[in-house]
Amino acid sequence: MKKIILWSALLLMVAAALMAWRQLRPAPPVAVGVVAWLASAAVVGSSEMNAADLFLEEHPGSRIRVLPLDDEWQPERSVPVIREAIGRGVRFFVSTHPSRCAVAGMHLFADSQALMITTASASPALTGKDDAILRIIPDADQEQRAIAREVNRWPGTRLLVLQDAGNLAYTDPAFAAFATELAALGQWRIVHRTLMVSDFKPDEYRALMAEPFDALYILAGTFQTPIGNIAQLFHYLHPQAPILLTPWARSPAILETAGDAIDRIILPSPYPSRHQDSALDDYLRRYRARFGYEAHAMTIGVRQALELLDEAFAQGYSDPAQVKRYLLSVPVHQTSLGPVAFDRTGDVTGTFYFLTDPKQELP
Repeated sequence: MKKIILWSALLLMVAAALMAWRQLRPAPPVAVGVVAWLASAAVVGSSEMNAADLFLEEHPGSRIRVLPLDDEWQPERSVPVIREAIGRGVRFFVSTHPSRCAVAGMHLFADSQALMITTASASPALTGKDDAILRIIPDADQEQRAIAREVNRWPGTRLLVLQDAGNLAYTDPAFAAFATELAALGQWRIVHRTLMVSDFKPDEYRALMAEPFDALYILAGTFQTPIGNIAQLFHYLHPQAPILLTPWARSPAILETAGDAIDRIILPSPYPSRHQDSALDDYLRRYRARFGYEAHAMTIGVRQALELLDEAFAQGYSDPAQVKRYLLSVPVHQTSLGPVAFDRTGDVTGTFYFLTDPKQELP
């Protein structure tokens, strides 16, 4: 009897010691694939990866281990790159690619084998889907209705819209939403042309831009530097006319390329001016001090996405379905760079800020 009691006590001690060891040992790391265009010549790619590096440097206890994934922002690469990572056991992704890539790869997240937080794909094709794609920026319908209402406040009647043909998954539904909303408001007439912004040739558009226009809307994104060249030519021909960009042109490289046109640029953004938000300004200053250049706006979304995943992992969730349920169950997530509030399908509704002095966004 004494032996039984002794052995029972010993087993209880071993079990208690084992439980204590399990509680004290660090939780295993979680791989997070950051999908970006790593070799881009527009600082896109390196900016997102540096944003991830800065997050991990400032959160040394995070379980996140970043895996860079280069899809070159091309849909034919996005699908195999993500599928191969899933095959290697990666279950969480933060994407920075444009809508054309997200739409091409959305079937990979139709179930809960993997979860993606997208920071830049605004296509309405992603909206309202009960899938494993969470989006932390408003979709193109919300974005363009807000932009149309802003344009309707301006004096004038004749608007030139130059739509980028390089990302039609975003710019086609975006133009449809914008034109419908602006027509309902009734003041402006649109002259609409499509072009490849990446292959902009000023001589081919000089005659068009010289026509009598009261404003220009460059419906283009993906932080393409030639957006600044288009703005510069229009400004030369119409020095007093406003020039509207999309939220996906909030980039120091574009603003610097625009030259004197920067004084007439209006920049919509789901993020406020850095000079109205001390946390955002502090983040951009830390980024510049660490990496030696100004970050573009998408690094803000990357930071928020990593904070959201880190929050879920810290709660002990490591399965995509669990993480999704947790993130959707919290009414408002307070990230260091602003709140994120998902609806029941993982979309967000946001406020748009119209930055009328973009020079202030530069150092």
